[in-house]
Amino acid sequence: MRLLLALLPVLAALGAYATIDLSPATFPNLYRVVVVLAVVPAFLLLVRPRTATVVVPRLFMWLAVTWALWLPVSLFWTVDADTGLRKIGSISYAFAAGLCVLAFSGGSRTGVATLRLGWTVAFLVTGAIAVWELQSGRHLSDAAALGGPDATLTASTFYNPNNYAGFLLTCLPFLVWGGIVARSTLIRVLHAGLIVFWIVLIVATQSRTGFLGALVVGPVAVWWFGRAASLRQRPVAVPVLVLGLAAWIGLSLAAASEPGQRVLGQFTSPFEENDSLRASDRMRVNLTLLGWRLFVSSGLLGRGAGSFELLAGQWQQVDLGGTTMAHNSFAEIAAEFGLPALLPLFAVIVVLVHVTLRRTAAAAHRAEAFDLRMATGLGLAGFAASGLAASSILASPWWWMLLGQASAQAWLLYRMCPSRGDRPTDRRPAGSPWVRADDQVAGPRALLVGARRS
Repeated sequence: MRLLLALLPVLAALGAYATIDLSPATFPNLYRVVVVLAVVPAFLLLVRPRTATVVVPRLFMWLAVTWALWLPVSLFWTVDADTGLRKIGSISYAFAAGLCVLAFSGGSRTGVATLRLGWTVAFLVTGAIAVWELQSGRHLSDAAALGGPDATLTASTFYNPNNYAGFLLTCLPFLVWGGIVARSTLIRVLHAGLIVFWIVLIVATQSRTGFLGALVVGPVAVWWFGRAASLRQRPVAVPVLVLGLAAWIGLSLAAASEPGQRVLGQFTSPFEENDSLRASDRMRVNLTLLGWRLFVSSGLLGRGAGSFELLAGQWQQVDLGGTTMAHNSFAEIAAEFGLPALLPLFAVIVVLVHVTLRRTAAAAHRAEAFDLRMATGLGLAGFAASGLAASSILASPWWWMLLGQASAQAWLLYRMCPSRGDRPTDRRPAGSPWVRADDQVAGPRALLVGARRS
């Protein structure tokens, strides 16, 4: 089961390319095979009485059941039932990733640690594909080559550089977290190298979302690292110097290569004022406004699955630049599925934020709880940023897996930091039956495998 948890982030990041030869036309798709086999056991785990009474998995199940019932209902009034049915199928396959990681992790230390490792591996696998793009000038998807023959853009397995930038932003917390909890100095140095690699990939996407997100989460990640070291009473000066040296060496080596020179030569291009950039911004605003109009005109119930792109293609009142994808997944949900889909999604997000901010840990668990809060908060920020900036992300398994990951972390934090009204109990809490009992409860054991005692 731990192997499944480690593989799920990798398969979700590969998405349609989770095949033997990285071809979306190849059967079988390994991601879809895994979720088809795993989703029913995952559902049964989450509806167990002991699990269903916990607020985080209960709300996630409410989201899953509501969407499973409401999305097919929207087919009765959608513009094209066949298109809507295909979209519901794609969303269902993607959403299953979040359901599986939440259920099989059981909100346990071991489960959360394994998922963190899986995200790191997913970053490496997709990063290797991005390096191939830089070296060869080729792409897995033709959409990534829209910048022209002289542009250096990377999209890896995500079709669009903005989508890839969103994925990279969500990977940073796991890279930082891995460095924080590592026992070996060598492993910490390796994680410093991964963060340098992360910087190079962010630049290579040429995505304003990635650049601005890096400017926000970068200082937060540095503060997290310093605060975590302080809570664990570890020296912080030497690791910071090592990280700075590794960053300088890595960027210098990257700049010495031909692909690196092309990337750095276009470093400021996403922010240069030009007609294309202004048209892109105007198009995004118009698409969001169109989503709002469709939402309101439908009586807040949505226009049906798959209707946004079809209606955008027919819309004449504003200039959409020939683009029909929403570029705002929350507006897309509102336009197609309305409040019955939005409300449970926002309820999950609000509860995750509340648990992350309001739960207070005992002194013995303060360092563990702090890491969980930071990873969950940055993960939710990445979830929101990706949803607001990516072209369309509802059918992307990694996006829903990120929500499931944040829920698993909040579930563990919920157990570790009981509210004042909660009575202590010696009963074994609900969790995944495939992890050890001492990993499912709060105690002196370190939060992640290989971490020092705080």
